[in-house]
Amino acid sequence: MSSAPPPDAARPILRLAWEAMPQAMRNTVTSAAVIPQIAARAKAAAAQHPGFIRGDQGQVVGVMPDREVYYGPSSGLPELRSLVARFWTLAYDLPGHNDLPEKGLEADHVAIVSGATEGVAILMRLLAPGRAVGVQRFCWGNYRNIIAHAGGEAVTLDFFARDGTFDAAGLTAAIEASDIRTLLVNFPANPTGDVLSDDELAALADLARERGLVLVSDEVYNWIRYDDTPRTMLAFAPERTLVVGAASKEYLIPGARTGYVLSADTTFSGEWMPRLIRSTSSSPNVLGQRLATEMLEADVVDLEAGRPPQILSAIKEELRSRRDAMVEVLSSAGFKIESRHGGLPLGGIALLARLPEGLEDDLAVIDSAIDIGRFSAIPGSAFGAPGCIRFGYAGISLDGIERLAEALPEVLDAVSSICRR
Repeated sequence: MSSAPPPDAARPILRLAWEAMPQAMRNTVTSAAVIPQIAARAKAAAAQHPGFIRGDQGQVVGVMPDREVYYGPSSGLPELRSLVARFWTLAYDLPGHNDLPEKGLEADHVAIVSGATEGVAILMRLLAPGRAVGVQRFCWGNYRNIIAHAGGEAVTLDFFARDGTFDAAGLTAAIEASDIRTLLVNFPANPTGDVLSDDELAALADLARERGLVLVSDEVYNWIRYDDTPRTMLAFAPERTLVVGAASKEYLIPGARTGYVLSADTTFSGEWMPRLIRSTSSSPNVLGQRLATEMLEADVVDLEAGRPPQILSAIKEELRSRRDAMVEVLSSAGFKIESRHGGLPLGGIALLARLPEGLEDDLAVIDSAIDIGRFSAIPGSAFGAPGCIRFGYAGISLDGIERLAEALPEVLDAVSSICRR
């Protein structure tokens, strides 16, 4: 049993996480593992003594020296942690904002994970056991699996009224009714591309403080916001927000599996998270981290010079063109874009489109489109949106979107014929 006392009440993230987590996880976050301690000391000793023998390493070395990839630190490569902290500090104007450090974020505010999914899974293992976790009505289907596997229950919440306005009163009532302690939020949202304004982010922060909530903010598409400057929940409620991000998502290299968890509390991000990562996957993907470091470094140089980040800005402009073309094609084919912003997704890499009138079976449309060799997409029912289809326009070139315009009538006619039989 862990003898560590509960964290100070003045540190909401630590206190609320401590209250929610199982005893076994309390033991993990308060106990420094022996092996990493020895490895750190051995690495320092080897740097001072050329003949030092590393018998602590649990990996094969010297057999294929040109191809060997060693384990990295459980918290992630130091250079990447520093770059992520610097990027978020500059891109989201964080220094001194809402009691954040005057210099902004530093490496200890960042823990690297093997993809954002691992980050969400670790946080849910902390916060979800035996509890209800609030999720958006239209959300990534894997959230429910992750919460269930952590021993929690995902509860669907409506963040918006019928007219698309942020419904703080209705959201508060639903949170109270289900005794929700954690919200897992995702803006820009997958699959709708919905975003929150400054006033709405502030309202959500106020709600979290009033209800004593932890906000797990999945911001993997944060920079891909088309209407205005990107925002982060960390600037509005830093004392109770845990941000999950992903360099591999932002730079369109998802197979690199390089995500991160940000916290204003360095005990959480710099001490607790590395211990939890080590007990999950030992260390994050080293090859992916190297690739993300190379790309992120160039954009941090731009931000420090007062310029927009060149790589991310180019990605966003290309995606904007694809989004606009996709909306035009689908609207012309009779689809209705499901977005609170008047039919135009304002962020992310995908959109949700309701099937034309007379069609309801989203899976049948996708099955038919694939069977006749025309296109693929994801049934909206996988996101809690039956009767809709999610199109990931990031994976379709402008030429591909033009071909989609030609394919849609054929597929819709085929499905309509089947329905009439």
